[in-house]
Amino acid sequence: MNNFVSPAIADVMLWLMYITLAVAMSVTAYSVWHGLRFRRKGDDVVNGVPAGRIGWLVLTGLVLVMALTFALGSTKPILTNGIWLTDPLWLRVADMFIYTSIILIIGCFVSAIVSRFRS
Repeated sequence: MNNFVSPAIADVMLWLMYITLAVAMSVTAYSVWHGLRFRRKGDDVVNGVPAGRIGWLVLTGLVLVMALTFALGSTKPILTNGIWLTDPLWLRVADMFIYTSIILIIGCFVSAIVSRFRS
């Protein structure tokens, strides 16, 4: 039962994932640097909308949701490919990303529905 065979292109897919992750992190870092460097003092309010305050609120909410889902994550060992995964940190981190993604997707659906009926 423990005769697991790696797919033929597993190494290629892993390297593609690493390259994609590196590009995404580089673009994100450049975007943050560019936004902070060329931001003006009066950019916090755009057309009467407090964009700066909304940005900080979204960042704070994301950090709080990630901290909450990490704290509530399970440390129960799981069996994957015949190997027991028992490291509590990585089990919690995996749960954090899964639950945070679910919460953000639900939040997008709810905000789309609310904005559809508001306008």
